[in-house]
Amino acid sequence: MITDIVRPKTVTEAVRAKTAPGAAYLGGGTWLNSGRAENVTTLVSLENLGLGSIQTESGRCIIGASVTFQALVDSPLVPSALREAARLTASRTLRNMVTVGGEFGLSPDDSAVIPVLIVLDAEVSVAGRKKLLPIESFLDENRTGLVLGVSVPAQAAAAVSAVSRTSHSPRSLVAAVSARAAAPMLDRPRLVLSDCRGRRVRLTAAERKLDGAPIPSRQDIEALARAEFTPRPDMHASVAYKRYMAGVMVADLLAALISKAAR
Repeated sequence: MITDIVRPKTVTEAVRAKTAPGAAYLGGGTWLNSGRAENVTTLVSLENLGLGSIQTESGRCIIGASVTFQALVDSPLVPSALREAARLTASRTLRNMVTVGGEFGLSPDDSAVIPVLIVLDAEVSVAGRKKLLPIESFLDENRTGLVLGVSVPAQAAAAVSAVSRTSHSPRSLVAAVSARAAAPMLDRPRLVLSDCRGRRVRLTAAERKLDGAPIPSRQDIEALARAEFTPRPDMHASVAYKRYMAGVMVADLLAALISKAAR
């Protein structure tokens, strides 16, 4: 049960406060207020740390950890694929509460934002670290430390799509793709699939095959995606359905990037 809340004025104070037993960082509070945080007794609010800005610098979009999903959707500075990923949280009420830092801290299985950040080669700013962490390194380290923000290319060719039973249902499948250039051929493609049940896969073999080569047929792209993806089922989607749709979604998203680049 939550019995106390502290409002540190600096990052150092926040990190120190988090070391207390039962302490947890408070951003938007969607998870902490859901009743599932049974062992949390003290909330460490991030409201006074100045982490709510979105700005561009040296060709990068720098997003503070306290930025909400609705702010991502509304900002023209944010790459379109990341805005679309945030928009997949269909409830505007939730979008006004869920924060970028909270998404990192909780890392929900059906996140659409994290796959997009992976294909964008995002870098994460963490308290106490002098250098930004590549997002995949951060995720591999089990999301330790206070996230201060994330940096992504301001101009990026990327796309995302998801499968869910309804707009407000948990997602069953998320696909995200990006490329530095998409015409006349793909340059440094990034492909990520998530089964929304704990398996988030970077399709590295498919990336190597597509990078700098003539763009293969749609059927070949679908086959490349399915070859590296062994999803878990859920109550709305079988393994066979997820693997089939994974190929379709990756092919559709790459086709969209190629079509946009050719205009």
